[in-house]
Amino acid sequence: MVHLFVLGVQIDASLLKHTPRKALAIGISSFFFPFTLGGLAYSVIANFTEIDSEIKDGLPLIMAVGSMTSFIVTTSLLTDLNILNSELGRLATSISMITDACGWCVTTIISNVTRALSVTVYDRLFSSLVVMGYYGIAFFVLRPFILRIVARTPKGEPMRDSDFLAIVSIVLAIGFFGEYIGQHAGFGTFMFGLSLPEGPPLGTILVQKLDTIASALLLPIFCTVSGLDTDVFLVIGKKSSVIVQMVIGFGYIAKFTATILPSLYFNLPFAEALSLALIMSCRGIMEMAIFSSWRDIGVVNKQSFTLLIINMVIVTGLATPIISYLYDPSKRYRTNSARTILSSGDNIDLRILVCIHNEDNVAALVNLLETSNPMRGSPISVFALQLTELVGRTSAVLAPHHQRNKMTSNSTHSERIVNAFKYLEQRNRGSILVQHFTATSPYASMHDDICTLALDKRTDIVIVPFHKIWTVNGKIEASFSQIRSVNQNVMNKAPCSIGVLIDRGHHKGSHPSVVSGRTLYRIAMLYLGGADDREALAYSKRMANHENVSLTVVLFNKVDIEITRNEIGKGIVYKEVTVNDGSGTTSVICELEDDFDLFVVGKHHEPKSPLTAGLIEWSEYPELGIIGDMLAAPEFRFSVLVVQQQPLVDGLMHSPKLPKLADNSTSI
Repeated sequence: MVHLFVLGVQIDASLLKHTPRKALAIGISSFFFPFTLGGLAYSVIANFTEIDSEIKDGLPLIMAVGSMTSFIVTTSLLTDLNILNSELGRLATSISMITDACGWCVTTIISNVTRALSVTVYDRLFSSLVVMGYYGIAFFVLRPFILRIVARTPKGEPMRDSDFLAIVSIVLAIGFFGEYIGQHAGFGTFMFGLSLPEGPPLGTILVQKLDTIASALLLPIFCTVSGLDTDVFLVIGKKSSVIVQMVIGFGYIAKFTATILPSLYFNLPFAEALSLALIMSCRGIMEMAIFSSWRDIGVVNKQSFTLLIINMVIVTGLATPIISYLYDPSKRYRTNSARTILSSGDNIDLRILVCIHNEDNVAALVNLLETSNPMRGSPISVFALQLTELVGRTSAVLAPHHQRNKMTSNSTHSERIVNAFKYLEQRNRGSILVQHFTATSPYASMHDDICTLALDKRTDIVIVPFHKIWTVNGKIEASFSQIRSVNQNVMNKAPCSIGVLIDRGHHKGSHPSVVSGRTLYRIAMLYLGGADDREALAYSKRMANHENVSLTVVLFNKVDIEITRNEIGKGIVYKEVTVNDGSGTTSVICELEDDFDLFVVGKHHEPKSPLTAGLIEWSEYPELGIIGDMLAAPEFRFSVLVVQQQPLVDGLMHSPKLPKLADNSTSI
């Protein structure tokens, strides 16, 4: 009961209004086709054999539930498979909402009609009035009362314990009274939860406080009790068991067929269509709750209940690993075209995707964009993606910020982030264009949103913030392991180059900014050789064209010296240093520490290079590379940008031809 209420709170019913036509067509087909065929199969079976009265009333309901796919079960399955916010995951979510809505309507009608036929007209009328009064009080009296409680809770502050207990008491009362009048307690509380707004603040608070108890304690108990109510020996060797199994099996086959055929018609690849059909065939907690309610009110007997549970476990258990094997959303990001800063050229629109987890990321990202030297002749297109964890709702969202605001209540902190980038755009009118996006998804699959947007917008580089935040005195203020996992996944799968920005600008009292122009923004580019260093150098060169930026390229052991001198442009200083091992490299960096505001370095370098010898044993953040990991040490007070060229595709790294520029550099 509590678990179903929590699930209901997390559902955003308004998403039905935004269902794509493809999902609507597949959803209607995957419900009504198996439901219609199930009815025909039932008629054929009834004509050829006599059906036991104990199972006869339950067969229509079994056909109905075999045609539906629970939205909650689908989103839970997609979350477990880490594909909730993938292209297929979003399609499956929309389809399941359609089939779920159809299923609830049909099963409710059939169930009430079946029960009504067994009582007098007076009893039917009285029962209908009681049920209407039950839901009327829940929706029009108790729901506004809860919303009033939420409204009086100050923004940003936790809900009072007394208010939370009042909400829980209301939920329990709805469940118990629903059970008393013949409505399953879980169904009543689920519908009540569905009527409440999903997401923050109410949905988030309820999920945080109730989900652990409901999912970790009550749900396993419910599943165990349901399992104990099954009796495998009861279904062996009985004719009625064969009939029930035929209806159940036919429902699964029809469901699978009714999903895969329309999917292929809409030009889905066969592997994705097959995965979608398997997803739609999976069952879970909602179906188990429905089966239990039918068993309790006598609509299905223990024999039918046992067969329903066994089929559910077998089909879902087999389908899950098959889906995981067939569908890999990262395949979509693998491209043979180079999306790098090197390949974009100097006078072409530079397209940058910046990822924002919280307001602490904004100042450093804005300053980096300013430093990137936006000009009318060489503009920058910025795609600002606000990333939030999926809490208090079930469906992942990736949408332009203004569309997302229409679907949910405005967030103050989100608007402050948008305003910061709007001010950046106004200050650089004609040279910077900013588009705002919002993504809400689980951390485990959040990289899919980033990679999807990077692919769709054909970005040259993705900038992600480092997962640690430092205080002014250099101590670690916060560390987010989930953000680190997101960064690692992005660096492995992004369809373009990636930059990890380690922000320590506030160590100097305030973020050094190129806008003020009071002092030069000093950048050091550490060049040890390799494709990533060439990409980092290309980005650094663009920054060096800014009038308030000074760039020093530090060349270690004359690596790629001829290529590098051709790359370095006018006004860039290069410094040649010779070291014997990693200790020497560390000493050089320590000597430069106080002279620069930002260090830029590539992630990967030549394998077994003497320049990094002895450093790999001390690596704490391998996703930053050997040198990047060293620069992330808390002893340093400068900011760091670690650049990685577009990840491997089919075992090959993109290495576009290097530009041949005039050698106008200065040596010191």
